[in-house]
Amino acid sequence: MPSGTEPRSAERRVLVVSHDPAFPPKSGTDLRNHRNAVAAAAFGPVCLASVRPQAMEAVDPPIRIEALSIEGEARTGSVGWWRIRAEHRISRSALTRLETLVRDFRPDTIVVEGIGLFKLLQPLRPLTKQLILDMHNVESDLARQLHRADKARSAAARLATAIAIRRLEGKALSLVDRVWVCSNEDRERLMTLFPHRVPVDVVPNGIPHAGDIPETLPAEPAADNGFPVILFVGHLDYPPNVDAAKRLAGIIFPRVQQAFPAATLVIAGRRPKPAVRALAGLPGVELVEDPETMAPFLSRAHLTIIPLAAGGGTRIKILEAMAWGVPVIATPLAAEGLGFIENQELLLSDSDEELAQMAVGLCLDAERRANQRIRAHQAAWTRFGPRAIRNAVRDGLGLDEAGG
Repeated sequence: MPSGTEPRSAERRVLVVSHDPAFPPKSGTDLRNHRNAVAAAAFGPVCLASVRPQAMEAVDPPIRIEALSIEGEARTGSVGWWRIRAEHRISRSALTRLETLVRDFRPDTIVVEGIGLFKLLQPLRPLTKQLILDMHNVESDLARQLHRADKARSAAARLATAIAIRRLEGKALSLVDRVWVCSNEDRERLMTLFPHRVPVDVVPNGIPHAGDIPETLPAEPAADNGFPVILFVGHLDYPPNVDAAKRLAGIIFPRVQQAFPAATLVIAGRRPKPAVRALAGLPGVELVEDPETMAPFLSRAHLTIIPLAAGGGTRIKILEAMAWGVPVIATPLAAEGLGFIENQELLLSDSDEELAQMAVGLCLDAERRANQRIRAHQAAWTRFGPRAIRNAVRDGLGLDEAGG
């Protein structure tokens, strides 16, 4: 998809503040923070600053990269006294560097990553014309999902956590001018919880590494090294992904193998838990730990199955698969917020048996598989490609409202 340069009638200086360094982007959070910063660079100078130190010297021509902490420096006191697990610790030295950076960079807009950085909102409020909270998830809703599955904690403890996070979200919304969310579903959740607080803009997660993906639909991989090759990608120490990988390798994939004995399941991702490593001992299952790039695996895959039962936000790995032309079979929750057309652009079910049947059926029907690849590829690039994300960031900055 064309990525052209947006015309600028009014320059907007933007500072994006994240907890972890977002460059080079690795996790889904990094990808969103970096992508938003690059998109904002179409409208003026951008600085991307992380609370935690950079592991290496960062050079990214479109944007300025800064870290608010230095590796190995002496520990200082933290900002604020009240903390819940949803918040990150922020040192006073990091806050001092951030205030110095703001005075030097003079941003018109500051975008703060999530309520984990809540303690930065009050100090930043008087330092900028526009303060935006980028909620990668509605954390109180995500906590409700995750803690509901946490049988080690009492129902009262799980409820108390969700209530505490919701209270923090409410305080955050009282301090900012706008909020960004990933999907229409999250926008509706937030507006139901906190009606009439501030404008809520949908800035979706875009195709990750879009510049490294061929924009024309690649040919389907050959079947000479086994068919089908099924791919599962995710952060493999994140509990919902661990559960999904176990469900896929232990229940769904064996049913696919009954129809296709040469099938291969490739599980790839960062920091796999021991429970995920153990899956590599199952017949036909391969584990790829901490891959530098997903391109070789996506170009080899015939389909991806994502049996996610908990989690929040939109799933950028679905977008990446579709952008490569890999058909997607998933649970409805895994694809929530993406708005793809069921049975045309992807296949959905909550049932392990149905997910396996869908995979077998798609592998047996080459014409249907080809049609799904074409439709999904076009939808992903049209709605989540670089131009679409730039337009969403423009709207989220309120540039049209400001006459920009």
